[in-house]
Amino acid sequence: MACRDTLAPNGDALAVDDPTEFQLQALLDRLREGDEAARDALLERAYERLRRLASTIFRYSFPGLQARHELDSVVNDAWLRLRQALATVHPPTVEDFFRLAAHKIRHVLLDLAERQSRLRRREPQAPADDSAPSSAREPSESTYDPARLALWTEFHRRVEGLADDERAVFEMHYYLGLTQAEIARLRGLEPKKVSRLWIAATDKLAEGLPAPDIS
Repeated sequence: MACRDTLAPNGDALAVDDPTEFQLQALLDRLREGDEAARDALLERAYERLRRLASTIFRYSFPGLQARHELDSVVNDAWLRLRQALATVHPPTVEDFFRLAAHKIRHVLLDLAERQSRLRRREPQAPADDSAPSSAREPSESTYDPARLALWTEFHRRVEGLADDERAVFEMHYYLGLTQAEIARLRGLEPKKVSRLWIAATDKLAEGLPAPDIS
């Protein structure tokens, strides 16, 4: 299968069908048949795509964490959680596997965001010196926006509360970069149904929040 890149909502290219697509599916099939060796082979084969997926979610949804946490540590933590999950959960398709991966990456970042918020609440709040030049201020003042981090944290926590079809459509479009037409084909739905599910999902996620740009 030839490599085919699609664009995530943030504009990044994510390889959806790449030369390893059939290999990943074969490993998923072996895993479902009880071949435990397929689990590590699957994770090794998918590592670079996991890293790109983590980078996209990290950079665009949790930018306030970047000054304090390395991408590799996020990927490694998500990798371990995904490996543990695959002991009991056997995704039937490659898309389902990466939806599970996105779920684990999201939870790693949400845990980091919650930990950072707790630390921030414990820090003494020094009065701001508006007379100081911006270059002289602490780096954290320009790289960490507590309000924005709280917004994105709440937004991504709400994904877990969506109805199954809404969550599937949201995750496949927002995290995996699949087009609505591709989602319709993969899930056996009419394109208009996918559009309605996307609108319903984003409406619920943004309800009561200063909505981030997720179009």
